[in-house]
Amino acid sequence: MPNSQANDTEIVTMVINTWQIGLEIQRETLRAVAVQRQRQGWQLRHWWQLPVPEHTFRDGVVHSSESLIEVLAQWRRELPLRHQLRVAFPSQRTLQRPVPAPDNRLREPEREAYLAAAAARQLQMSPAQLSWDYGIQPQDADKRLVTAARRSDVDALLHCFTKQRLFPATLTPGASVLSALSKFCLPDTPRLLVHREPDHWLWATAGEPAEWGWVDSRQAATFADLCLHLHAAPQEIALSSALPEPLPPGVQPLDAWRALARLQPPLPRHGGCFTVAIALAIGRVCR
Repeated sequence: MPNSQANDTEIVTMVINTWQIGLEIQRETLRAVAVQRQRQGWQLRHWWQLPVPEHTFRDGVVHSSESLIEVLAQWRRELPLRHQLRVAFPSQRTLQRPVPAPDNRLREPEREAYLAAAAARQLQMSPAQLSWDYGIQPQDADKRLVTAARRSDVDALLHCFTKQRLFPATLTPGASVLSALSKFCLPDTPRLLVHREPDHWLWATAGEPAEWGWVDSRQAATFADLCLHLHAAPQEIALSSALPEPLPPGVQPLDAWRALARLQPPLPRHGGCFTVAIALAIGRVCR
């Protein structure tokens, strides 16, 4: 007869020994952070910044799968056997739409079919063309917030990972994970968390479930422009940036490295590049 206590101990040990890895894909680089849960909190195990050949991605979509597979092959050799991978899907390739909540009398498969059809109608696509998920919209109990991406985009990315025996536990819009960092903002919890990249901004609300989005730098070239776009005052925002630049006046720093209790040098010269990867690594996985 199996020993239940021994099995529980084995499961706990496996969880403790597992590296949780957040991987963010940018046009010219992969950024990844591996952490491990310890009694003191999250411990940094490793970080990577891997160059990606030009034209591997086009508009956030895999353009050259061979190039990406080659980069992943080199990285795969550095990973331990026990790891859990969470990957950021390009926020600009995802859409959120509120749709009417299904009738409570419907069974779960019928409810999902209804939501898929409603989202597909709004996006003018067929349900078969979508990869999607949904959450409750707190401010409107009669709506569900559907997040969707083209299935072809998702399949192209997953194909590259599978070729190297990498199986992401989650594929999540990068902007949506920023809310995991809100409790590490000091001195106050902001209304919005913002991360800047050279050609776009990611933003998310601090509450759960979070609202989030992506803004092209052509729409908001400066931080002041972004505040106008988001209808927010600088004092309501915590900001991180992949660019080595000073914080605008009145803005809180969004320092993802605060979430890690133990760091392991050497550390990256500019830690702001890893904001999304850290948020992915420490965030809660919904199944």
